[in-house]
Amino acid sequence: MIILNIRVLVLTLSMLVVTTAKADDFSKQAIESALDDSKRPLSDVVKDSNRKPKEILTFFNVTPETVVLDVLAGSGYYSEILSKVVGVNGKVIIHNDKHFLKYYGKNLSQRLGNGNRLSNVERLDISLNNLSLTENSIDTIILALGYHDFYYVMNESERINVTKVLAKFRKFLKPDGVIGIIDHEAMKGAPSNVGNTLHRIDPQIVKSEMAAAGFVLDGELDILKNTTDNKSKKIWDIPNSKTSRFVLRFKNLK
Repeated sequence: MIILNIRVLVLTLSMLVVTTAKADDFSKQAIESALDDSKRPLSDVVKDSNRKPKEILTFFNVTPETVVLDVLAGSGYYSEILSKVVGVNGKVIIHNDKHFLKYYGKNLSQRLGNGNRLSNVERLDISLNNLSLTENSIDTIILALGYHDFYYVMNESERINVTKVLAKFRKFLKPDGVIGIIDHEAMKGAPSNVGNTLHRIDPQIVKSEMAAAGFVLDGELDILKNTTDNKSKKIWDIPNSKTSRFVLRFKNLK
């Protein structure tokens, strides 16, 4: 009986490994297919070599048929790719606040068209402080080059309450949901207010704040690092947008 049970356990584990491998392959194929889509804007395609979306979205465990919240998404570079990865049975919520819309609103509207482009994408224009979504409704949150903007202060009435916003994210995410964060790296030990001046942030600040909010660091990726980046300069002063960027993956272990 014990031998039989062991055999059943081994067979079950083997089937689980095979199933997981097939799911991973399916997700990678979906990402590759999205990137190869001939309908992608050329202005997006030329950014791929610097942003490495295939490796990034694979690392963030983005899969078909999931619901993704793209926070401070700008013109929607990642939202376009995500739309095709999650497919007709998935959904992408593309979020921006009025500050981002000031710079990216026109391009975003062109991307989405009259609603007949990226039909599985829902546009949400609202302050992060006022963002409201159904609890446990999101599989993945992507925050690409926007965490430092938590500290971008146009006026005091619009200051982002970071603790409140991260608590919202935890509420929106399903158990084991993922938050993927990419941002321009500040010098080690730099205060959070360089997000307001240099538009960078020290990754340690992100790690500390995410941990305080209850998220667990689940991995780091260094493919966007650039050792020649002068981190004392504003991101726009770096030639060819070659800033050093960190990539962090967090899990919502409720």
